[in-house]
Amino acid sequence: MSEIFDRTIMAELSEDGRSRRQAMLMGGAALAAAAAGSLLPGGARAGAAGKTEKPIDFLFAIYPNGTLLDFAGPNEILSLLPDTKVRFASPAGGLVTLEKGVIFGPTEKLSDVQKVDVICVPGALDLSAMMKPEILRHVRRLSETARYVTSVCTGSIILAASGVLKGKRSACHWAFLNVLKEYGAIPDPARIVKDGRFMSGGGVTAGIDFGMAIAAELRGAQAAQEVQLLVQYDPQPPFHAGNPLDAPPKIRDAVFKILPGSENGLMRPIL
Repeated sequence: MSEIFDRTIMAELSEDGRSRRQAMLMGGAALAAAAAGSLLPGGARAGAAGKTEKPIDFLFAIYPNGTLLDFAGPNEILSLLPDTKVRFASPAGGLVTLEKGVIFGPTEKLSDVQKVDVICVPGALDLSAMMKPEILRHVRRLSETARYVTSVCTGSIILAASGVLKGKRSACHWAFLNVLKEYGAIPDPARIVKDGRFMSGGGVTAGIDFGMAIAAELRGAQAAQEVQLLVQYDPQPPFHAGNPLDAPPKIRDAVFKILPGSENGLMRPIL
């Protein structure tokens, strides 16, 4: 990278950073408008130069008490892809109160969504809002015509309960993984699992890896890697305890006590 190019890009990014800070001070609406673009100067998106892609309609089916990072991580990736519209729907529509009191929205009402290219169901400990028969019917309806049916964390339990994962391999948060068997799905401990048009990510932070994987499926490896660089996704955790197989026994045993049944992958979500 030349010194001139380096200075030019950094100046543009600094100016963009000032705009974002100003937007934060102006309030949520302005922040949302600023965030609608990407980190690239001028609001460009990864892979957009010289290419016309068929638009992709991507839906996150979120719900009360859901886990923010399960969909915020992949949304950060997907919202930077070219010709990709990311939407959010919930059982009742409007504002949704997630875990820890985070209010997100507005969202569409799930029953009003007619068809999407990709549906993604994120997870939570409390799945009760999505496990109602009428809501599961809409999840199944949208899944039947979607190009890809996806999930993050325990969202795969919701998909499995809707009946669309019978005989399909799926990831899930490790503590709940074997609950999938109760709905006819095949638990897979991998961080990212693809079985035909079904793709799933493991627990919480795996959503970012899932976002990268589905981005590559939808727009190719180059676009996905451009986004990876844009968001500086270069994880270097200070510890290596994010998987029961890698965690020190003392850490693993402590977490098993916090999450009853997790040692067998059978912790019970709230249904």
